[in-house]
Amino acid sequence: MAYVTIRDVARRAGISVSTVSRALNETGRISPQTKAAVERAVEELHYIPDSRAKAMRSLSTRTVGLLVPDIRNGYFADLAYAIQDTLFNAGYCTFIGTSSESATRQDAFITSILSQRIDGAIIVPQGEQSDALRLLLGTKLPVVFVDRQAKGLGGVPVVDSNPEPGLAAALHDIQRRGFARVGYVSGPVLDSPSLQERESVFRVIAAGIFGEENVFVESTSFERASCESVLRRMHGSGVDALIFGYSPDAVSAVSLLADSAVRIGRDISIVSFDDLELFRLTSPQISVISQQVQEIGQRGAQLFLDMLAGETQAASQRVDTVYAPRASVGKA
Repeated sequence: MAYVTIRDVARRAGISVSTVSRALNETGRISPQTKAAVERAVEELHYIPDSRAKAMRSLSTRTVGLLVPDIRNGYFADLAYAIQDTLFNAGYCTFIGTSSESATRQDAFITSILSQRIDGAIIVPQGEQSDALRLLLGTKLPVVFVDRQAKGLGGVPVVDSNPEPGLAAALHDIQRRGFARVGYVSGPVLDSPSLQERESVFRVIAAGIFGEENVFVESTSFERASCESVLRRMHGSGVDALIFGYSPDAVSAVSLLADSAVRIGRDISIVSFDDLELFRLTSPQISVISQQVQEIGQRGAQLFLDMLAGETQAASQRVDTVYAPRASVGKA
């Protein structure tokens, strides 16, 4: 389908392109009859003004680039929605992309949105600095990181979660229910400073409650088979209470345990980061350490808007995690 252009509008109205432009942008002197002719032509042809051309005449495009790792992941879907909703209410449109946990895809998206003359970007970065991230920051456009930091780019404000409150509450709950050993499945920590921080905080708190000899930590890759082998080793070590630092691992574990006829909340107790809708639909419901994703998204978007408005004190913010106990944690 061919797009209707301003030349088509001018031809239909029987006037010059420059006159149509002045009528649409309300610049210069235009007679009521000419303006009416332009409006009729626009309506008849269903003309949509070219936002790129408008952006070239303006300092603002009212568009923001938003990059998340995986829109299929319920946590990142909720995060993207909260950010997009906050920006929309402020009059901004959002270009959303997914990196698929790939620095190459992240950089391709950043390069693409820079060609669109965006007003700035909100990004869940892939672990560390890259050429495209440095290029983006070199434009001096407002940039906010959410959920994660990027190594080597400490000057970018970050809105993320503080894992300590939620982890501490979960571990104390597990102890009160009589468990003497606890395991932690940290996820693909090599690619994520946030997952590394969660694991570090878990080790410190769990060692203080259970003793280091009763604390077991394993990492995984992005593969389901990796999660399966970790579960097998944990169970072989006599660990019947597990915390998952990476929610996709917990989703895999729920399925794997069901296939093995292992009863969650009876034979094994589990807690996962991220309050996914799926965890409230399973039977039993899964106990979670909520990162307060709505608040992270809203705060990240608002921090971005404050930077656009010229706020010079754009500081990083942390949102405390909250433990929500459910039936997936039973008694030892």
